[in-house]
Amino acid sequence: LVSEYVRAGFRKIHLDCSMACADDGVPLPPALVAARAARLALACEHAWGEAGGEPPVYVIGTEVPVPGGAHEDLGELEVTRPADAADTTAVHEEAFQRLGLHAAWRRVIGLVVQPGVEFDHHKVIDYAPAKARALSAFIETVPGIVFEAHSTDYQTPQALAQLVRDHFAILKVGPGVTFALRETLWGLAEIEREWLGERGDSGLKQQVLATMREQPGHWQKYYAEPERLSLDLQFSLSDRIRYYWTNPAVAQASERLLANLESRAQPVPLTLLSQYLPRIYDGVRSGDVRNDVRSLLREGVAHVLRDYAQACNQSGAPHGGVALEASKEMA
Repeated sequence: LVSEYVRAGFRKIHLDCSMACADDGVPLPPALVAARAARLALACEHAWGEAGGEPPVYVIGTEVPVPGGAHEDLGELEVTRPADAADTTAVHEEAFQRLGLHAAWRRVIGLVVQPGVEFDHHKVIDYAPAKARALSAFIETVPGIVFEAHSTDYQTPQALAQLVRDHFAILKVGPGVTFALRETLWGLAEIEREWLGERGDSGLKQQVLATMREQPGHWQKYYAEPERLSLDLQFSLSDRIRYYWTNPAVAQASERLLANLESRAQPVPLTLLSQYLPRIYDGVRSGDVRNDVRSLLREGVAHVLRDYAQACNQSGAPHGGVALEASKEMA
């Protein structure tokens, strides 16, 4: 699988072999995790040799949060201990060298750790720089490697900027972006209702929620409280709704919404933008955002990515980057 990614042109590969196979004991010994990661790197190197192009770079480390956010309500998180980060780095370097992957090791650019950020369905644990100070200082002793932080979704712009300054220079985001997409589509649906009335009822919200209830596979393990189900289906920060946008019926309803709004000869009324999409309204008023429906939708997502871009391009900070968490359903 990793070979196919490299042949397809992907050049940043996270080598995480911490998940147990069917006949493994739990937890896996760190040396076994590292040995398996090195075998994946070897496969990537062979694939690159066949495909050509830029050499792949690698991220190691196994302190990866639950994909899409935590299932349960969260309290305080424990930050990765510097000693554990050092052990992870050392055991992976040894495994790479054992397979003769000397050049590949020089292209290991990131180490995944837990800086103390996470989110659950309705709460965000914000970055606390003081708690990560020792961890941040540790990476300064490791040439050529920065930290990769996962579950940075919903952090404030100030927190994202501080993460990068503290050497968590690769910021992974996923549900935070798709949450903004859903938020914008919901706002446009409200504008459709107010502006067009019965003549423009796309039924987007009803279609999405009906599809989610008919096909619960993407959210059933996450949303366990029946009395909160309606709230979670739409508004959970885990954003399990993101897996339904490519469903044919949902995609048709989304396109119908946009077409209905585009059918009017004039732009969306500013008063409705102010009411239902106030963040985008400010951009329209300043002239930075065009008042056409698809530009409004793009801006709903772009404002989140802009926070990451600004955090990763600070003057005097380590060079940063953004890793977008995707899935085949979102592709």
